[in-house]
Amino acid sequence: MLKLALQKGVPVRRPLSAPLAALALSLLLPPALSAAPPASAAQAVDKAGVLAPVRILRDSLDVPHIFGSTDRDVLYALGRAHARDRFFQMDVLRHTFSGTLAELVGKAGLDSDVQLRTLGLRRAAEASLPVMSRETQVWLDAYARGVNSYIFDPANPLPPEYAALELTRASIHPWTSVDSLTIAKGLAFGLSFDLSDIDLTTALAAFQAAGSPTTFDGTILFFKDVYRAAPFDPPHSLPASQPPGGSGGPTTGDKRTIQTAARSLLLSPRTAALAARYREKAAQVPLLREALERRQSGRGSNWWVASGKVTDSGRPILANDPHLSLSNPSIFYEAQLRVSGSGRPAMNAFGVTFPGIPGIVLGCNTRVCWGATTNEMDVTDVYQEKLVLDPKSGLPVATTFEGKPEPLTIIPQTFLMNQPGNGTPDDLVNAGIGPLDGGVTLVVPRRNHGPIVAVDLSDPANPIGLSVQYTGWGPTRELDAFRTWNRAGNLDEFKQGLQFFDFGSQNFAYADVDGNIAYFTSGELPLREDLQTLDAPDGGIPPFLIRDGTHTLKHEWLTLTPPPQVETSFPYQILPFAEMPQTVNPQQGYIYNANNDPVGTSNSNNPLGQLRHDGGIFYLGIGYDRGYRAGQIRRQLEATLKAKGTFSMQDFERIQANNQLLDAQALVPYLVAAFTNAKAPGAPAALAALAADPRVSEAISRLQTWNFSTPTGIPEGFDPGDDPAALPTPSSQEIANSVAATLYSVWRGQAVRQIIDATLQRLGLGNFLPPGDVALADLRYLLDAFPTEDGPGSSGVNFFGSDTPTPEAARDTALLTSLQSALNLLAGDAFAPAFNHSTSQSDYRWGKLHRIVFKHPLGDPFNIPPGGGFTDLSPDLPGIARTGGFGTVDAAAHDVRAADANSFMFGSGPARRFVGTLQTSGPAAEEVIPGGDDGRVPNQLPLWLTNHYHPWLYRPGEVIANTTSGEVILP
Repeated sequence: MLKLALQKGVPVRRPLSAPLAALALSLLLPPALSAAPPASAAQAVDKAGVLAPVRILRDSLDVPHIFGSTDRDVLYALGRAHARDRFFQMDVLRHTFSGTLAELVGKAGLDSDVQLRTLGLRRAAEASLPVMSRETQVWLDAYARGVNSYIFDPANPLPPEYAALELTRASIHPWTSVDSLTIAKGLAFGLSFDLSDIDLTTALAAFQAAGSPTTFDGTILFFKDVYRAAPFDPPHSLPASQPPGGSGGPTTGDKRTIQTAARSLLLSPRTAALAARYREKAAQVPLLREALERRQSGRGSNWWVASGKVTDSGRPILANDPHLSLSNPSIFYEAQLRVSGSGRPAMNAFGVTFPGIPGIVLGCNTRVCWGATTNEMDVTDVYQEKLVLDPKSGLPVATTFEGKPEPLTIIPQTFLMNQPGNGTPDDLVNAGIGPLDGGVTLVVPRRNHGPIVAVDLSDPANPIGLSVQYTGWGPTRELDAFRTWNRAGNLDEFKQGLQFFDFGSQNFAYADVDGNIAYFTSGELPLREDLQTLDAPDGGIPPFLIRDGTHTLKHEWLTLTPPPQVETSFPYQILPFAEMPQTVNPQQGYIYNANNDPVGTSNSNNPLGQLRHDGGIFYLGIGYDRGYRAGQIRRQLEATLKAKGTFSMQDFERIQANNQLLDAQALVPYLVAAFTNAKAPGAPAALAALAADPRVSEAISRLQTWNFSTPTGIPEGFDPGDDPAALPTPSSQEIANSVAATLYSVWRGQAVRQIIDATLQRLGLGNFLPPGDVALADLRYLLDAFPTEDGPGSSGVNFFGSDTPTPEAARDTALLTSLQSALNLLAGDAFAPAFNHSTSQSDYRWGKLHRIVFKHPLGDPFNIPPGGGFTDLSPDLPGIARTGGFGTVDAAAHDVRAADANSFMFGSGPARRFVGTLQTSGPAAEEVIPGGDDGRVPNQLPLWLTNHYHPWLYRPGEVIANTTSGEVILP
């Protein structure tokens, strides 16, 4: 290999000197047109690595632009680039998803290993490799060889984390195609695997037990008042005039409502205890904790796309910002992959990659662009299984189905553990995990080869277990989809790729040079036996509760019968592609999605309430975002069109930076009205006393003049449009809005605690509180319904109290008492690190609370801050101050119930901001990631923090003019 060091540190817009430009140009030209470097200068690390010279040019942000004559060579070079910049991140990911993290980090990774080895993502990856197309297998193999050629070259230093873990190069396993597929499986798993069935079942059982004929109906309290499926704001991704995904329309009859859940669930005391024990173990693993608490994770994504009929340029514009964990290094890696050889169509794709996986996953080629958000379809079911024990060992060997035993697949496991800190390098020991603690994995073939995750053998005559069926356990072909899109030339070719996207359900946005825009839902949605054959959940137990695994009830996924469905690669019937939410070139000229229910199946609070045309319930899921971001995006798009008549790229960037709180726009009027009522003549004394509190009066005045934005309000804070190299002093208006954001955000948490939580605690249900986003939707529902319900919900439970002369006074007292409590908190010990017990509301700046630390797997000193040249706000206020808040379009969500100085921090948000348009000559786009391609240099983070972008360098002339370093890989 020949490395040509060109020149470091050239700014993006600074032209190269003539000699440097000539050298960059020589790197781009085919071998016959450029002078070959002297043989003595070349050092071939892997002579079998490439078939022809490959050029890698890096721009001033260190983004690699890779030019070669075959896919094989370009993907080999991408593997080398990933290994150079992100190998430790790649290694952590493959170990995490393989269930071998303890081999890297020691005992701290053991709980994760036991749970993820049981779930079997690597088993699924091994099953997926043979079904991949030959072309994708070539990509995987070439990429793996590129990784290994770099990491096993003694001339290349290992990342510094290995020294901290006392590991040498000898401990590193060669990269394989299965490693890449395991990471792909793991990332899709994190976006779609859902264990909330466990929490919902245990909570429903508790609600039913707490109710009685003389007090309240626990089932109604659960479904209609507390664990509501209806959104806070009900925007649709598809135009209202378009039928939802082939649905036949609303159902009739009580049996098709979720409120008819069985009065006696499958949840025996033993099953409840088993589920609780498993939940406790799983919650120790971050990836599974997110699956358990999926509805309150704060993750999501945004996109919106407009056709030329409503853009200033007459060309389509697409905006996309996927929301993932904001870590150090960032999860995405920018790259350009250009193949210009003969024998197949050229490829020129640019966008973001996942380190560890070959190809562009989100981006554009010369003809099409695509973006994605997660579609929260229900693709996971938890089953109670009746087990059969081996009489000799006493261990499970089968499940019982229709009264007959079905053998389990039994997989012995060995767990190794590193011992960093003992001074001995590469010191791995056996962790000694016993059979029932994870040392033996039990797989149920009937469950798409899903595992049994927990067992109770305390009663040998009736052993039970919990199994998990999930669309991702079997062989799938997602990488075939991405490979197809890297080269797709039109709408039909993009749609061909969709058939390979089997799990990790996504909403894909599409635009092309021909002027088309489109939205497609991907991923296989299994058809449940009862929903399709009975038009109702059998036993009143819908798919989002723990289901029966013995087939006493019809809770199975329908198996695939001839003729096969071409869209699926797994052996179950699925919702046909034609019935999945989708649209092409809608009349209104734009489409948007922010993880909201795309067709409104949950708007009526009954996601089982629509039928398919050919029979069966049209069920998508209950986990969709409650509409906080989607509602604000819709408002921004509509307001922009009304004001201007067209969209520009700058409009889309402005909307991406929007940090106004949608929930505040709905709830502040209720709070202001409560204050007005409290000041009215004849108001009850207790209510009037609240209005007489000068602190309450000042806070209301501030909220009345607030524009619902969330600026930091402090000189150290990063806000949209700031110069990150010279942060400005906030204006008086920014400070006023910042204070109001603090007042509202703390009040919101107190209102949820005192109105929703306190009511449930009074009923003995304090251990079963709804997620914060759901509780906030509950609060709005109760306030909106007040004119007809007078305070009690549908269950008859009064959430506002009854110690006042009128229901209206009770409501207003609850709202203003929550505000008074918020003000007490802000001046108290809980917020002292931020506000030092100040009672001056002008001190309550949002940036003191709303902060982020970009975390590294090994913590400090690799976290940002203190890494990357950033510092904590103060010793007691870790992190970087930034605008945003719960449910903002520029995602930066925190705990809804936050009640102290360090509980308003956020850890997920836009892992990529992209806005681009498709011109006839190709894409013109801008992008930013929260870090940098080089995992040690977060050179894009200042841009990201202030909502700036860098231009895509896509065309050869742009790349040459901005090249700062380069290399040639020779055969």
